[in-house]
Amino acid sequence: MAKIHYLESSLVDQIAAGEVIDRPASVLKELIENSLDSGADNIEVHVIKGGHELIQVSDNGCGMSQEDLKLAFMRHATSKIKYLEDLNSITTLGFRGEALPSIASVSMFTALSSEKDSNGYEIKINGSEEKSFKPAVRLSGTTCKVQNLFYNTPARRKFLKKPETEQSVINSMMRRFMLSRPEVAFKMISNNKIVYDVPAQNLSERINSIYGSAFKNGILPVELKKDPYIVTGFTGNLSLVKKRPGEQYIFLNGRFIKNRLLNSAIFSAYQSLIQRGEFPFFVMFLEMPPDLFDVNVHPAKLEVRFVNEWQIYHVIKTSITTVLQDILKVIPDYKTYQHFPEYTPNETVSLNLEKAPSASITQFEQAPHKRLDIEMDGLFDKNDAQLQGAHFRMESTLDDIKVPNEDLLPVSDHIWQIHRKYLITEIKSGLIIIDQHVAHERVLFEEAKKAIEGQGFPSQTVLFPQTLKLQPEEYDSLLEITHYLNKIGFRFREFGENTVIIDEIPPDINWGNESQIIREILDQYISVKNINPSFIDQIAAIYACKSAIKAGDQLKPEERIHLIDRLFSTDHPYYCPHGRPIIINLSINELDQRFERNT
Repeated sequence: MAKIHYLESSLVDQIAAGEVIDRPASVLKELIENSLDSGADNIEVHVIKGGHELIQVSDNGCGMSQEDLKLAFMRHATSKIKYLEDLNSITTLGFRGEALPSIASVSMFTALSSEKDSNGYEIKINGSEEKSFKPAVRLSGTTCKVQNLFYNTPARRKFLKKPETEQSVINSMMRRFMLSRPEVAFKMISNNKIVYDVPAQNLSERINSIYGSAFKNGILPVELKKDPYIVTGFTGNLSLVKKRPGEQYIFLNGRFIKNRLLNSAIFSAYQSLIQRGEFPFFVMFLEMPPDLFDVNVHPAKLEVRFVNEWQIYHVIKTSITTVLQDILKVIPDYKTYQHFPEYTPNETVSLNLEKAPSASITQFEQAPHKRLDIEMDGLFDKNDAQLQGAHFRMESTLDDIKVPNEDLLPVSDHIWQIHRKYLITEIKSGLIIIDQHVAHERVLFEEAKKAIEGQGFPSQTVLFPQTLKLQPEEYDSLLEITHYLNKIGFRFREFGENTVIIDEIPPDINWGNESQIIREILDQYISVKNINPSFIDQIAAIYACKSAIKAGDQLKPEERIHLIDRLFSTDHPYYCPHGRPIIINLSINELDQRFERNT
């Protein structure tokens, strides 16, 4: 067995750095936390190649003296705690004295700092080795420049993700800080392009600056004081619910934390409003005395232990439930019979009869079955049983269908609409019941797929173009699929940073829904693009679902006929793209049995 020996200090630093620094976003987190602890109200961030080459943070905080600048890069040297008892009353974001020496041990680090009305100093450290220390010109505040992260630890550098991925993580980190401190102005420049530039403002203004005006009208203020806890912030109404996580924020005394129990408290308040796999938007601030929690669990300081976790759970749930009461009151009681109001002409939903392709139900010809050279496996969440069912049912059960079964074709022009949900008509063997929403969804799905592979849809110009503000990673994803969105009738033009104006939309979309449809498409695309690059079916499915007529929409007689014509001209008229049945067939024999007829 080898002899026990002391490790070199540089190796100790690199090992310790692994606990604090694992990627560029970790570096940025520690530097910004130091800036906030210094009292800065203006912070500027520069990033090159997702932090692979450069991470720079400049602030207007209190700065450091000549002596403090030297000490800042010594392990376990900090100004934020002094005694053991201080761990029970931590009010700063950083407190261990590990961040700067850890970063400096695995990078080329330059720091320039100056106290107010004092001379500035610059220090350069490469891999824990001090290269220079000299006077420098600097106004009050600090600039930290981190270059060539992990240059001296190639085993760790090779595990960095590609710059685009690291940049996406950095963007998420920046949003956390911008939301946690709306009173602080932030600016971030990536590869010489401005990503964020927000002034000091209140929280609702900050949410609007980051996410756009759609969020401004969709957030609900939260405020509850229950000694010793204070809960404030905003939670989103149902218009802000998304199919992917990532816009759920809990801040404890200004520090972003991850806690499953507290998240579940908020989700439980939404329990009757959202479905499994849906995620509400919220930015919640929890304030309490520092001695009631411990952030000294892990160097990343994301995990927290509470003295009374379940008490906090109920406080947060109560605060959210109270805000959602107005929404909960309007949810229908499904145990009672629902009557729709009488139909009036201005309630009619147009199916754009003059623009949509039409096929008569009497004009079917045997046509070869066409299959797109696109695999559906991996396009959707593999845990989504409904979507999986759609794939298997459509590809196995319906694969041999060329034209609809003639016995299911309507033999009457009389088509009745029941409860504004279902269409009923006579067939040779009995009657069929058609779900109007999923029927229209199937029609639009197949038309969209053909449009994407062919010449595309015509567009209709909107009278009042919508402005769509996106996150940087969402904007980049939009650029990746713009060609396909153009094919189904969407037209955009640039309008500022990460913002587009929607000028034209597909003919089957009702005005006002275009932003929501595009966001849904982006959400789904972002969630699966790293699994399978084939996403045409997915785009077509989302477009169809969001554009189709809904349950409760009144259809005129000619619109009912036209919808059924289009349905039975599709390749697969029996199931929607998500696997739900479109048609229920009730035969004469079944009806006779239900009525106990012997003949």
